[in-house]
Amino acid sequence: MIYEETYRYLIRHVSSKEFDTCLYSLLHMDWDGVIQSPLHKMAKGIGTTEKYLKKIIKKFSSPQVGCGRKIFLPIQQEITKYKFNLADRQPQLQQ
Repeated sequence: MIYEETYRYLIRHVSSKEFDTCLYSLLHMDWDGVIQSPLHKMAKGIGTTEKYLKKIIKKFSSPQVGCGRKIFLPIQQEITKYKFNLADRQPQLQQ
């Protein structure tokens, strides 16, 4: 599920390839939010090069304007994986 906050951030603050990266991440993450796709496969899936994908990941691994938090959190395992951090917040209840 994409929460309204996530949707607003994506529409206002990212390029089309960055948007594709976020959508690909949502489709390829486990229940803990960890993206389970190697970089070369992810780059092919969004139609870009590994070099450009690494730039996007570097950008998303630092605090972002508009949401104040990192979109990708690095997780150290055998290889570095990333947790998608934009969709993990519970939706705000309307009052």
